[in-house]
Amino acid sequence: MRDWYWIVSETGYVLDVAGFGTAPGTPVTLYTLNNQLRPFNQLWRLDGKYIVSKQTGFVLTLKGCPINGSTFVIRPKNPSDKGQIWTYDPNNYTLTSALPFYVATVLNTTINIISNPNALGLKHLENPVHKSQKWIFVKCSGFIEEVNETEFVDRSKI
Repeated sequence: MRDWYWIVSETGYVLDVAGFGTAPGTPVTLYTLNNQLRPFNQLWRLDGKYIVSKQTGFVLTLKGCPINGSTFVIRPKNPSDKGQIWTYDPNNYTLTSALPFYVATVLNTTINIISNPNALGLKHLENPVHKSQKWIFVKCSGFIEEVNETEFVDRSKI
């Protein structure tokens, strides 16, 4: 995929680089979709087995393990880091980690999940797939980015 996408959970929230962060290790959380001028912290693309953030060019990385708790962060691409390897299955809408049968999951919808890094993690794939484990890629089909006060770029034409 060369285009940019929102990765939307069936619960209605999107993957979001917290606080528009740009540093390695910045948490990836859930947030309401922002389709305003600069939603870069919510836009991603698949690059082979990596999920790349438009905000930084860093990749979605699993920090920790599912048994002891895990969170998602952004980090520079590192081919030896298995926490950065993802497979998207468009048939059942899952994001599977390098750990077999563990998928990206909204862990708890009863807490305030917006910007809460503990609301997103890995869980063993359920059968049938639970809605908390389903993700769709929604193409960002163009938006206006303000360059300066007088010049605008129509991103859909780039």
